[in-house]
Amino acid sequence: NNPFKVKALKEWLPFRQSYLDELVRHDGRGSSLTCQNCEMIAAEYRCTECLGTPTSCKGCLLDTHRHHPLHRIEKWTGLFWEKTSLRSIGLKVRLGHYDEACKVPTREHYLVVYHTNGFHLVDIIYCGCNEQLGGWPKRTQLMRVRWYPATYNNPGTVFTYAMLDQFQELSLQGKISAHDYYQGLAHMSDNTGVKNLPKRYDEFLRTTRCYRHLMLAKRAGRAHDPGGIAQTKQGDLALDCPSCPHPGKNLSDGWEIARDRFPCRWLYTLVLAIDANFRLKSKDRGVADDPELGPGWAYLVEPVMYSEQLRQQFDKDKSSCDSTFQAIEKATTRTNDGYLVTGVGAVICARSGMVRKNGVGDLQKGERYINMDCIFLSSLLGTLVTLLLVSYDISCQWIKKLPLRVREYPFELQVAFWQVVLRAVVPKFHLKAHGEPCQSPYSLNLLRHSARTDGEGIERGWSHINPIAMATREMGPGFRHDTIDDHWSAYNWRKIIGSGSILLRKLKEALDMAAKQRKNFEELSATFEPGVVATWSAMVEAWQADHNAPDPYAEPDSHVSLADLRCELAKEEEIAVAEGDPVVDDLTTSTFLVKGLELEELRYVPLPLVVARKARPHSVQSAVLQERKTTLTSKIGKWRKAQLVFMPCAAIQIAQLRSNSALSSGSERADDRLMFDIPSLCLPSDLTSELRSALSPRLKLIDKEVRLRRAQAEDCLGELRRLLRLKSASLTFKKINNVGQRDNTRARSVIVKFNSKIALTAERYRAARAALQKLDPEESWAEHLRPLAKEDVRGLGNDKDDDNAPKRKGHDIRNQPSEGRRELSWIWSRARSGEGQDAEIDAGKSRIRVEWAKSWARAERWEEEITLVVEEMRRTLVYSDWKAAWWRAQSSCRLDASSDVIDSLRAYAEKQATGWEALATFFAAKWYRTISMGGIAIEWPERYRVAGLQSLATPNATRMRTILAMARLSREDAGDPSVADDLTLQDQPQDNPFMDVMNELYDPVLSVLDGGDTVMLDRGEGLFDDFAADSDVEDEIFE
Repeated sequence: NNPFKVKALKEWLPFRQSYLDELVRHDGRGSSLTCQNCEMIAAEYRCTECLGTPTSCKGCLLDTHRHHPLHRIEKWTGLFWEKTSLRSIGLKVRLGHYDEACKVPTREHYLVVYHTNGFHLVDIIYCGCNEQLGGWPKRTQLMRVRWYPATYNNPGTVFTYAMLDQFQELSLQGKISAHDYYQGLAHMSDNTGVKNLPKRYDEFLRTTRCYRHLMLAKRAGRAHDPGGIAQTKQGDLALDCPSCPHPGKNLSDGWEIARDRFPCRWLYTLVLAIDANFRLKSKDRGVADDPELGPGWAYLVEPVMYSEQLRQQFDKDKSSCDSTFQAIEKATTRTNDGYLVTGVGAVICARSGMVRKNGVGDLQKGERYINMDCIFLSSLLGTLVTLLLVSYDISCQWIKKLPLRVREYPFELQVAFWQVVLRAVVPKFHLKAHGEPCQSPYSLNLLRHSARTDGEGIERGWSHINPIAMATREMGPGFRHDTIDDHWSAYNWRKIIGSGSILLRKLKEALDMAAKQRKNFEELSATFEPGVVATWSAMVEAWQADHNAPDPYAEPDSHVSLADLRCELAKEEEIAVAEGDPVVDDLTTSTFLVKGLELEELRYVPLPLVVARKARPHSVQSAVLQERKTTLTSKIGKWRKAQLVFMPCAAIQIAQLRSNSALSSGSERADDRLMFDIPSLCLPSDLTSELRSALSPRLKLIDKEVRLRRAQAEDCLGELRRLLRLKSASLTFKKINNVGQRDNTRARSVIVKFNSKIALTAERYRAARAALQKLDPEESWAEHLRPLAKEDVRGLGNDKDDDNAPKRKGHDIRNQPSEGRRELSWIWSRARSGEGQDAEIDAGKSRIRVEWAKSWARAERWEEEITLVVEEMRRTLVYSDWKAAWWRAQSSCRLDASSDVIDSLRAYAEKQATGWEALATFFAAKWYRTISMGGIAIEWPERYRVAGLQSLATPNATRMRTILAMARLSREDAGDPSVADDLTLQDQPQDNPFMDVMNELYDPVLSVLDGGDTVMLDRGEGLFDDFAADSDVEDEIFE
């Protein structure tokens, strides 16, 4: 929908033929028939990779390609250009002396070379100088020209560094498999299939694995360690999160003292998220010996310790949370035959989403505590921060006996745990599927000093790693771990370089929302007496200090359930019977009505699915159904006897129903196979208004049924919420964890049962409400018990993964709104009713208190977010400084290497240090304006303060030229064909709506040198900084 892109495409269409002609032109000789180098000999060859595809004679081509042996060349056959190779015309690649010929050359060898443009056969002559003294090994000579040998001794195949880098980048970004990439190279070499290409796929897999491992070690500074790569410790190859608190790296010297002061101690909290993923499986391929190149060196836990713990520890605890759904859980925690690993568990920074070092481990049988404990404790190794907030979707159960379980682990893991003060929460999206007892204590929205952390970042991380699941499940254990480590490393690096835009976006949103929420809270507080606010404040403070205190965020359940009402009516009946009310077969008026409601509800009992889905059930099933109907008819008959005593006027309507039933006995309702066909029981709500007026006022049957119906409706809503919550949890669990036909079939069958129960419960509610409308026309209950439409029966989230949602022609027609546009169904936010005026008033006060407390929590969380994001920005800059200093210190650590290696180590260390400083400078310039305009004190290193100040004086010419381009487009659309070079915002037509908005909002005064890079602003500079520097500015402005 971008007008610029559409316009450019339309402008291109008239030139389509000329573009096609130029493509075809390259298949002929063009105008160059002689060598373009010597201009004397007829041109027989051309290089398709040199600029301009020059034609050459054989001699000139060999001379110009001494250092380009992997270029693709073609030979003119007299009719067309035919692919050939530099080797076929005599090119020899000499190693060891660059342009000079070796005085002691070895005999000629040929190599299979894989490059980014396919495979090549190349003749190689190695340097033989000092061969008797050892000389240069062949592998070294090859690596000096950036060719990686497939074997360390007498290599016959090499892969260029460029190809290995390209494959690594494509696999990390596009998740392309090694097989697909290798096949792509083969097609580039020969796309006809007639040539016999060398098969080097196994060598390619081995080489890429070693190369990735070496690149991880290089980027972690392992080449600079005097102890060598073999001395690498656990987690040394992993990238740390710069914004997390790291004592000695990005925390000030007095942070230990500051954490004892309440106002700022929470800023040093390490916020982590835990989760499991059952996509990353591993097949049992019988690979007995597949070593992991860096065991525990990066993101996977140390395998020896991990395996030892899994053999010694066993889970014994069972979940007691309301969110547990055993049918789904058991379907995925059974042993999967043919798989060594059923998934992985991971620990990440919940703020940035970066994976923790040693924070990933394999799961052998579901999400057991033993696995998740080991992964969690391993991720804390070396952690000095003493405050810890952990988000886990089952933390309400996992945290209960964690201290007891930790005592059974090795001492080094226990030390990491006992150093911290731990708080546990449930991710915001997952919390909705938990029961009422979990809602407040584990809520990130209500927990003080949690800022705007949502805990769901780990779910977003799975979307990065899941695309490689199909490839890694076929790998051996070691290869799989090395691959996962490499992908997590790339993921973390992208998080680091993207933190500039992410933190800026968080801060802008927090500044805006904090002001709004604080204003809303103050306006709400102003409507109450100071004493009331003080009481509520004290209640909130007490609960924040101790969750055993009364919960200010929990609304008391003031509605009367059907069971409670039956007890109340029983006491009333005892008095009424003593005063002379009739009793028939031990049934009083209340028990008579309750029995009638029970019989009526039998129509909402679903038949077994195996029966309901058959148009003609077989004889055994028909017999069972008939027996049930007979028993029900007998119960109704006994109940009718009491009805004629309590409601003699109902006999007229019962007779009419029997007459109508005899006339229509052959008809069948469409839903007969889904519920029992029970005739109307002629309760007071079923009677006509004339017959209802004839009921005995002394028995108060109408009043009692109203009370029973209200309780029945309340119970139905409660059951409906419970079923929807469990269904939502089941859908989420199925989406994340179920793979394969068996697991999905079991999960779907459970969800189908939920759908049936939900539908019937909704019908029960509608029936109860319809009865209330007849009995109580004044509708004093209508505010609380609203009409239940089909679209109202939905969960707290979007059930877009519901397999039972309607579909048409293979496409979804669910039309679920996005999260930003979704509205909560009234069944979740309705005001609960109570019996009596006092109960109603108390419930209303409680609801107001809850809304006030949540409003306060919203304001606090957004204000905390500002403070925390600013601190994360500072920590990121300081960490970058520390990292740069660390790299420079590494440059002089290793002195045992040769002089050229030492020089290279110093150069690489300086390159890394400069890169970290440049990244931090870029971030500072990006953040400074927003922080300063927000009136926030900036505690940055001086160099970054200066960079920020300089950014204020540097105009963004690209963005302003985009504004001018839009102005030109608007002027053309307005019918003005002239576009002046010195066009400014003030030059636009007065009726241009775009310019009206721009002038009204900003009114900038521009002076523009069109086509240059200078844009001067009298005021209004930086007004378009909301757009990220790397974004498509035109798209953003039009949106």
